[in-house]
Amino acid sequence: MTPVRENQLQASGYSDETARSVRKYQGSYFWTSLFQVVSTVSLLLLCYILIYAGLVKGWWWSLALTPLASGLSIRTFVLQHDCGHGSLFRRRWANDVTGWLCSLLTLTPYDHWKKHHALHHGSWNNMDTRGRLSDLYSDCMTVAEYRKMTRLKKFLYRMSKKPVLTVFLMPPVIFFIVYRFAFDTPRHWIRERVGVYGTNLCLAAMFVALSWLVGWKLVLLVSFMVIYPAAVTGVWLFLVQHRFEGVQWAGNPQWNSFDAAVTGCSFLRFSRVMRWFTGDIGTHHVHHMAPGIPNYRLLACHEAHPAFQDVKILTWRDGIREARSNVLWDEDMQTMVDLRSVT
Repeated sequence: MTPVRENQLQASGYSDETARSVRKYQGSYFWTSLFQVVSTVSLLLLCYILIYAGLVKGWWWSLALTPLASGLSIRTFVLQHDCGHGSLFRRRWANDVTGWLCSLLTLTPYDHWKKHHALHHGSWNNMDTRGRLSDLYSDCMTVAEYRKMTRLKKFLYRMSKKPVLTVFLMPPVIFFIVYRFAFDTPRHWIRERVGVYGTNLCLAAMFVALSWLVGWKLVLLVSFMVIYPAAVTGVWLFLVQHRFEGVQWAGNPQWNSFDAAVTGCSFLRFSRVMRWFTGDIGTHHVHHMAPGIPNYRLLACHEAHPAFQDVKILTWRDGIREARSNVLWDEDMQTMVDLRSVT
């Protein structure tokens, strides 16, 4: 995904002033991006080495490093995400090579996820483009659609929206199992399909080699303890960035990317440490306005223009609450509502 041009921003509902302001922040700094990749990946690999080396010697306390490895895995995913938007480096090949390498640490096939994520960016919070499996955590159903369901389907839908399932049980299934298949993918997406199974082959080779060195039980234990918290956090971030109190949905032709960014994406205000581990992805409204802005310039763009100041601000505590509510879109009231309020 190439950086958005100023005339494209204007055509999407942005004022001339806002378009110029956003345009200034598109474009990466090579050495900053390279340092982010090298430092993050090196620290993550070092964590894995220390954990496995400690376990081989019987030092179970080395598992205390797994939370740090999980945080670094989240940051690695954000860097892979930036590569998918073509925003981390100016050269496409540099983004693609970096994205492919990161995918071996995030268990997320680069080309496949990149393509589906581009579709998400082209239609988030659009009533007329719902229903993609890859948008499971940003999609919604209307109150009218829910009321037309049979009693059994309503029950199953309610169960499927329980946080214990969506936030705690589904993420490991997605990262360990679902991403091993070219799900929801047209047959003509050849590159994406090849990418999925190519990633699987590389991962299989890595896990076989690790199992030979330290034993498959330790490999499974460490992989789960690192990836599970990272997957849960990543899914939670994606959920509360798109479904929250006050979020707005619109259908064609009213939908435009500017309104969808300022009313359809939240701003997660984190501490400096949390911002680093999440790669400032919480500044999600700016990211949706201009995906060509690299992670380290998002907050500066937010602070540069008044148009960005009225977005929904959430703390991490707010995000925990939001993950349990705002499931259905009420077209009459033009607001998200909780399942418990719908008969």
